Amino acid sequence: MTEDRRDVALAIKSCLDSLQDDAVRCRLDDLARFLSLAAMAAEEAACQLDTRSVHMKALMAGSAGHC
Repeated sequence: MTEDRRDVALAIKSCLDSLQDDAVRCRLDDLARFLSLAAMAAEEAACQLDTRSVHMKALMAGSAGHC
């Protein structure tokens, strides 16, 4: 289930990135900034749903030599 949600978040990010490129090309600066923020939120959601990333962050949070 989590992998499906992660895949959806990545697909949404891809769509938002494409829309942002279109907005930049059409000189819709405010819209491009908004889409950029939305794409960043989608990427953050995907990272939170990536179990490998969560485990790696927990591992890296510990001090060296700590088991």
